[in-house]
Amino acid sequence: YQRRVREAVVSTQSTGEMKEKATPTFGGIRELTEKDYCDTIDNAYSTTDVVVYIYEDHIAACKRYKEYLPRIAQEFPKCMICCIRASRARMSANFIQRGLPCFIAYRGGDVKKAWVNIRDTIGDDAEYDVLVEGMQDNSVLPYN
Repeated sequence: YQRRVREAVVSTQSTGEMKEKATPTFGGIRELTEKDYCDTIDNAYSTTDVVVYIYEDHIAACKRYKEYLPRIAQEFPKCMICCIRASRARMSANFIQRGLPCFIAYRGGDVKKAWVNIRDTIGDDAEYDVLVEGMQDNSVLPYN
């Protein structure tokens, strides 16, 4: 009896450890390049949300919201938080002018949701909580 209980406990612990290992955690930000953008998204674990922030440093709203990324990464460690400059991703001047800042969420290699020109929704200088709420309302981040 005691041996079976021990085996069950060990089995349960192993299953829990396997689940933990199967669900990656991040907690940091990854700056993408044109070359690794697709590979990062395509090679992510199939249940991992990959959130890409597209920005340009010369746009004040982009700069402000980029400052929030480390905190977002810490508070949503199961999401892979990435960023890339629009010019580095070879996006058009029109998109840079009208579409930034922008978040695109991927899962399983596919676009889950894009929140383009977030300034239209929350303005140029929203506080952290407003940005996160907007990301959740627009299905870019999960609700905790």
